[in-house]
Amino acid sequence: MLSSISSLFSMIGAAGPILLQSYLSLEYWQPLVVGGLRIAVIIVVGLVALRLVTQATTRWMARFEDVDASDPRRQRAATLSNLIQSSAQYVVWPIVTIMILSEVGLDVGALIATAGVAGLAIGFGAQTLVKDVIGGVFLLFDDIIRVGNLVNIGGTVGTVEEIGVRLIKVRKFDGELVMIPAGEIRTFGNKSFDWARVIVPVGLSYEQDVDAILPIMEQVAKDWAEEHSDILLEEAPHVQGLMDFGDSSVTARIVVQVTPGEQYAAERELRQRLKRAFDERGVEIPFPQRTVHTIDDASGPTRTPESVPSPTSDDSASEGAD
Repeated sequence: MLSSISSLFSMIGAAGPILLQSYLSLEYWQPLVVGGLRIAVIIVVGLVALRLVTQATTRWMARFEDVDASDPRRQRAATLSNLIQSSAQYVVWPIVTIMILSEVGLDVGALIATAGVAGLAIGFGAQTLVKDVIGGVFLLFDDIIRVGNLVNIGGTVGTVEEIGVRLIKVRKFDGELVMIPAGEIRTFGNKSFDWARVIVPVGLSYEQDVDAILPIMEQVAKDWAEEHSDILLEEAPHVQGLMDFGDSSVTARIVVQVTPGEQYAAERELRQRLKRAFDERGVEIPFPQRTVHTIDDASGPTRTPESVPSPTSDDSASEGAD
């Protein structure tokens, strides 16, 4: 036993200088250094390619800096810019990975064939992902949604910040960023196409002279239109008369057609102007009213409700029945 161990140590001692000499030789390190340099060059070339794509899209977007954000040309350019950058990453990094594996010595052909079979199997299990990608491609080619559009998707109302091949990012008014898979979009509303309509309903009291109030509303709409002619479209502002008979008021409304994205500010300003005009002319804003009937019962004194609940829709319906 001792002789075997001693012979092993003697062999290691004899081979040690040879192994050390082989490790220090140029023939040992040259393939590793060259392979490492090739891998580094491949990674750098991939990063440079992505950088060039980013710079090209940035310069392209710079041509639209002086264009209004709501202009369809700028929105289309922003959408395509995001798509090109995301697509470049999907293309460049797989190519870089395959080239690195080839440098390491793996059989890339067999790997690609295996990946193809695995991809087919994964595709059956990831049908939702495939559906999202296909849906995103069709949305982009149909050009029905763009970056900067104000949209309503499944009850989520916000501004489109990014459109990718698979996801659409929508920023809500409160700042929440909602990720919506493109494959789940079936029906959605786009408030940024062609034109928008300002709708300002106004409740008028039954006791007021409606024929005297409607001209006030028309004058307010006319004054507003003269100051905001830059956002008006073909439809001039007008008062649509009485639209509804409510429980405590009749409803008239002002409508006007404006450029997309301007409707909300216009509605706020029109309401403010109407409030001022009504205050100056003594027009009262209606409030909920209720008629209480007392019943004189022959068997006792007059019965009067001790308290009257606040008006609700159910109460209003019962009053109508009475």
